[in-house]
Amino acid sequence: MREADLRERDGIFLRATALWKWALWLEPKRTELHERLASTYERMDLQIEAREHLRHAAEHYTILGDVDRLVRTLERLQVLSAGK
Repeated sequence: MREADLRERDGIFLRATALWKWALWLEPKRTELHERLASTYERMDLQIEAREHLRHAAEHYTILGDVDRLVRTLERLQVLSAGK
């Protein structure tokens, strides 16, 4: 994940996206990976993909009962949906 952070920070978004996807494939229950991938997609102006991963994160937070993170994620989804 450190490598993905570095690539994203350097503006190499395609490589960062590939690394986040790989990490998510290895650990599909890590909700923060969905959020990081969504953020990278947002920076690439790929709203549909970002919304997809935010929905996954929202589902996980619902299952976990983490209301604060669920609300934050739903707010991000709302902002992305408004900017279609």
